[in-house]
Amino acid sequence: MKMFRFIAGPLLGAILFGLLTQYFVLETPAAAVAMLSLWMALWWVTEAVPLELTALLPMLVLPLTGLYPENAMMKSCAPYAHESVYFFLGGFGLGLAIEKTTLHRRGALFLLRWAGSNAATVVGTFMLCTALLSMWMNNTATTMLMLPLAMSVIATQENRRFATSLLIGVAYAASIGGMGTLVGTAPNIFFAGFLEQNNIELGFLNWMAIALPIVATLLVGCWVWMVWILWPMGDLKVEVPSAWKEEWASNPGFTAKQTTTLIIFSIAACMWILRDPMLAYFDGTTVGTWIKLINDPWIAMASMAALLIFPIGSPVLEWADIERIPWGVLLLFGGGMSLSIAISASGLDKHIAAIASQLHGVPTYLLITCVVILVIAISELASNLATATTMIPILMSAAPAMGIDPLTLLSATVLASSCGFMMPVATPPNTLVFAQRRFPVRDMLLAGLGLNILSAIAIPFFVLWILPWVVRR
Repeated sequence: MKMFRFIAGPLLGAILFGLLTQYFVLETPAAAVAMLSLWMALWWVTEAVPLELTALLPMLVLPLTGLYPENAMMKSCAPYAHESVYFFLGGFGLGLAIEKTTLHRRGALFLLRWAGSNAATVVGTFMLCTALLSMWMNNTATTMLMLPLAMSVIATQENRRFATSLLIGVAYAASIGGMGTLVGTAPNIFFAGFLEQNNIELGFLNWMAIALPIVATLLVGCWVWMVWILWPMGDLKVEVPSAWKEEWASNPGFTAKQTTTLIIFSIAACMWILRDPMLAYFDGTTVGTWIKLINDPWIAMASMAALLIFPIGSPVLEWADIERIPWGVLLLFGGGMSLSIAISASGLDKHIAAIASQLHGVPTYLLITCVVILVIAISELASNLATATTMIPILMSAAPAMGIDPLTLLSATVLASSCGFMMPVATPPNTLVFAQRRFPVRDMLLAGLGLNILSAIAIPFFVLWILPWVVRR
């Protein structure tokens, strides 16, 4: 099967190339980019080779297609250094600092003290804490941070329903929370870079205005679905481990590194959120000119640099910490960017638009709902970043011909790409909690099915309702 998956990508890509050049009379560069798109999509979905290796295919294939007559290698490789790559790199740095200084644990302790002993409330508290962290950290890292805390609480109350709800809730909240900010998930960061590349503006605060209602709906819906419908807990009580209470009592204050991390994190978050309002307020002034030079990737990298410097003499992060960053994910960004640029440069986007024009006149809500369902289905089998990098460039070309605003369609697409909830292999958080062997596969399938249905309803509704208002503002 592995050999079959390996051969299927280039073989089916070559067949598509032959069909497009012989029967549809596409130019060679456009047909070659279509071949590469199919090849990458198949390898990403089937994981025939490491995802990072698939992301290198544009670098290896595009120079041979004749798409770029001059400086072919340079033009194929340039997107791998796109500023969105550094946006994600800086976001990883902030996440590492929160992990290293154990700020996540202090936050969890605080929330659990507030939650009380009701089992359903404890599950909701863990989900809220996980989602808040995941808005600013990689969802895998967030799950790895919260999982030991969840297992400690489960050990105090050996109840299957509680254990299942808590573990699945942590995994789902990690995916849901990341949707809320442009730095929260890899697809969101790719999306932000793609928009900038196509001269479409959508600020950090505007994205939060669109995404947070969806995050809140999915988070509350997930909690109600699990603890009140699937696995009701009644009056089940849970005790917070005594060791946690002792830890809180013995360490009521913050260390210098924790304080530094909180300050840098707060400044970065405020700059991301308030940059657009400040630009509008200071428009035409010297201050406004300086603010224009400071974009989201700059803020992320400046934050990571500050964490490597302060406190002076004993900084929060050392370079050895930075080496723990999953650098392969950054290659996935580059591969997606390189492919999207090639689709436009080859004229393939115009052919896609011509095909999509056949759907013109179909109600917008129905089209977006169908796209959301399709993307959710793909994300159950492929990584969310692979899904987003495959679908976004294609839908960008198709949207105008379908009679849909591209920003509306792409926003729904990138949100749906983070909604793989049913399969244990759909996302790393799902895999991590399933590996604890506390519940069967059918429990995750059932919980994820309900959340997928809610996602397919909520995403089109909120995007179509809120996005026009945000863009007008």
